[in-house]
Order: sequence, then C-alpha cells, then structure tokens
Amino acid sequence: MSLEKKLFSHDWNLKHRKDIIERLKSTEYDVIVIGGGITGAGIAREGVMRGLKVALIEMQDFSAGTSSRSSKLAHGGIRYLAHGDMDLVKEATTERNWMLAHIPHLLRPIPFLFVAWEGSSYKIRDIKGATKIYDFLSDKGEEFKNYKQREIISQEEVIKREPEIRKEGNNGGVIYYDNNVDDARLTIETLKEAVIRGADVLSYCEVFDYIIDEGKIKGVKCKDIEGEDVFEVKGTLVVNATGIWTDDLLDAYPEEMPKPLIRPTKGVHLVYRRSDVKNKMATIIFSIDDERAFFVLPRGDFTIIGTTDTDYNNELSNPFCDEDDADYLTRSVKYYFPSAELDYDENLLSTYAGIRPLVKEKGVSESDVSRKHVIFFNKNGLLTIAGGKLTTWRKMAEDLFQKVVEHNLFQDIDQEEGFSKQMFKIGLQEDDWKKALEEYSLDLDDDIANHLYQQYGRGALKILELIQNDKTLKERIIPENNFIKGEILYTLKYELTTHLIDIFCRRTEMSLFIDHRKSDEAAQKVADIMAEEYNWSEDKKEDEILRYLEYISDCVSFI
Repeated sequence: MSLEKKLFSHDWNLKHRKDIIERLKSTEYDVIVIGGGITGAGIAREGVMRGLKVALIEMQDFSAGTSSRSSKLAHGGIRYLAHGDMDLVKEATTERNWMLAHIPHLLRPIPFLFVAWEGSSYKIRDIKGATKIYDFLSDKGEEFKNYKQREIISQEEVIKREPEIRKEGNNGGVIYYDNNVDDARLTIETLKEAVIRGADVLSYCEVFDYIIDEGKIKGVKCKDIEGEDVFEVKGTLVVNATGIWTDDLLDAYPEEMPKPLIRPTKGVHLVYRRSDVKNKMATIIFSIDDERAFFVLPRGDFTIIGTTDTDYNNELSNPFCDEDDADYLTRSVKYYFPSAELDYDENLLSTYAGIRPLVKEKGVSESDVSRKHVIFFNKNGLLTIAGGKLTTWRKMAEDLFQKVVEHNLFQDIDQEEGFSKQMFKIGLQEDDWKKALEEYSLDLDDDIANHLYQQYGRGALKILELIQNDKTLKERIIPENNFIKGEILYTLKYELTTHLIDIFCRRTEMSLFIDHRKSDEAAQKVADIMAEEYNWSEDKKEDEILRYLEYISDCVSFI
C-alpha cells in the first residue's frame, strides 16, 4: 500500500470504531498498552516497528490528560542542570534534535532570553556556563544538531531584542534555542505512526480489570464508554502507561517502589495576545514570590505564560486554573514586563491546567522532583512505566522495550539504540508545502497556509484537496483566528475523533487561542460540521456544545 493510502485511509475514524472493537475482541496481541498519552503512543509506535502486534486502549480521548496540557515545548529542560541532571538534559536535547529533523513542520525553533537580574541567584557567569553546557550536551557527537547555538548579549542588546522588558537590574544575558510543539498533535501523529503499521488503537474505552491466568496477567477487561459494551482483550504483555492514573492500574507494587508511586503536581498556563504581554521572544521569568522559574512563551500572535508547580490532591481528570494560580503568574510577568496588559476581564483569552505524573521522591519539593522515568515489572507480569518528559517519549519507549528484551518475552525484537529515530510519515518539508500551494492555487491567506503546514504537515496536503472540492472549507471558524473548516473535516475523516471537545482541546488548539468570549460562536460552527459528517441529531449536537462550553466556563470561572 502506498504512503498516501496508509496515511489517509478511512479506517481510523469514528465511522469504523465498531470495526476496531471487533478486532480487539478477536485478536491475540503481543502487547496491550493502557494509556493514550504521548508515553503510550510512543510505546505503541516502538512496538509495531519491532514487529509486534500491538493494541492501545485509552479511557478518555487521546492525550486528554497531561499530554495536551503541557507548556507546548520540545526542550531539554535547562533548569535540570541546576539539579545536576546532566544525563536527563543530554537525553532530552538529543531527542528534541531528532524530532526537529524528522517532524520538521511540527517543531518550531524559538529563541529563549535568559537574563542575569541583579539580586538573582543566577549570575551572568552561571547563565553563560549553563547555556554552554546545554548546547554542548545537545550536539557533541550527535548526528542531529540544535537549530542554532547560544548568543551572549549585553545589557543594551537585551533591551534592543526585548524592548518592553524591565530595564532596572538587567546585567545582560544569553539567547539560546528550544522549540514550540503542539503536544496533543504530536501524540495523535505518533499514534498514527502505529496505526499505519498495524496497531489497533481505541479511545473512550476503560480498562477496569485484568485477565489473570496462573497468577499472570494475560489481557484486560474493558468497558466501551461510548457503547456500554464490556469485552476482553487478550495479549502476552500488558503495559501500564497511564501517567497520573498509574496507581489506579497497579495491582501489585514491587518492594523497591513507593506506594503510591505517583506524586501529582498541578501546572497552570494563561493565554494572552502577544500584543498584550508585549514580549518578542520566549523569556525565563523568576517568580517574585518564591524565585521559581517559569516561561513567557510566544506562539505566533499569542503568548502562553506558565507554569505553576504545586502538589495536587483533587479530581485528576479535570484540573482548572483558579485565581491564586493566575495571580501567582501575572504578578511576576507584570514585574518583568511593566507595560503588560494582563487584565482578566478584558484581555485573558484562556487558561488550561495539567497534572504532572512525577514519581515520588522523599524529602523533595514539588519543583525539584526529577523528571526521569522508571520502568518495572510486578509479580503479576504487569509492565509499568512512569515519570519522564514529553520530549523524551521515544527514548522512554526504547528503554521499555529494552526491559522486555532482557526478560526474553519475544524473539527477534532487539534493535540497536536509536533504531526508531525515523522520519515521521506525516513529516513534510516546507519547500514541498510551498510547491503544493502553487499547484493547488487556492488563494489561501498566508497566515492560514502557515498554520496548516505547521499543524498538519503532509496532512495539510489532504486539507488542500478537501478545499479544492469544496471552497467553503477555507472559511475561518472565527475571523481573527487561523482555524478553518477544512481542518475540522480532516480530523473527522482521518483521525478517531469522538466529541466536539476533542476537536477544540486536542485535534486543534482552538480552546487555547480562540477568545473564551467567542466560544459559543465557534462551538456552533464546528458542531454543524460534525453533525453533518456524523449524522447527529439536533439534541446530540446541543449536548456536545453544552459539554464544551461548560469546560470553557470552568477554565475561566475566577473571572
């Protein structure tokens, strides 16, 4: 089958959901992955690339947990150098670099400004040294290099590059490079990499128990949340890759592991127009309350501010930003960007909150818990992976299968290190995109064309095809945003997309960048497209709209 047919077959969409369930019921799998975040997606991809028959089951939408609620960065984590985590930074920066080379549309290099402020614990010599080590670890002996090396700049140059930043106490700084990424889109594309190689992948299906045979787990018992069907999926190896829900799926703990294993911490982000924050580039901010570092991050015409880092003991599925979270972030941004207009009533576009699945460490604060991952079997044969970072998803999967190889569960699956550092099938070079735009001659606005390329890569070519057949699909959902009807239809036809909220929060970034005050208008337009494609009744459509608007209301409830 050609690449085109594999990528854009109609088999992995809502209309074929029952077919996926029937295959899950009737197939004996080598590996069953529980969890459809980036960790589970990476494991599914790695497994099928090693020749194994893989199933993946997710109780919500794909990436509905932590993997759609991050700072949207593929980065090495420069702050981990302060904790002496050289190996973690090396791992993360090299993983970042291969993604930059192999998913070229989705990773977007951006400059980060790291200023030495008077009175800060980070002196200019410390910043110079940290960024030098950061770039060295990234590139030394590696095939794939960072986008650009650091640049040391003077006090005057800091103001020239970032005119609205605080002028008092500026002792110069360094510009280094990391990358924006749409975390949820990365997860979806990684899942597709598994699907086109033969994996069976299903969302909105909850694993509630295990199939036990002679004391060993030989499969899972599932409940289809959408259809109420209860069924079993059988397999040789079951992997618990459920992130913040890890403890819910652990039926037995090894002696060396803490119980519970996961220490959930909440991270909150605020989204404003860039013109309101008045930043030019990404900037590291140090909280004036507790000196914690967080980011002011440009995303096109917008800025994401975050994140907080506090222990969390409430409902895991739907954490939200509260006024204390928002005030904590805006107080420091206003200090460093004195002219920033961060009024909640007038300027705040959206908020989102996520829970980090950190592995417990005794006597360590929330911000200092390591982001390293752990992998272990328990006595029943369940293989669990926990911790880690968004950027290191591929390496986490590779490490997991090395553990599988050591236990000799399957024959002929061992591979050399870095085997799965391969070009994503959805990857598209920008020059090829520009040629396609000329060939289709659809007269797309430049901002829409850039948006489609960055989000969908080769999938944007299919969106052009859809627009060619129906010119109304190039219409914007909201006039001031770049989201168009064609991309909505694309996600319905070629991705397993169940609900309206899935479109807004995970297939696209509309929930972030469409002003919450215009959510009703946007929801109505997108629901109309879904209703036509899925043959929804009017009641069903209105229920979907209500569900999404309730979510948005909760995100800004403190206003």
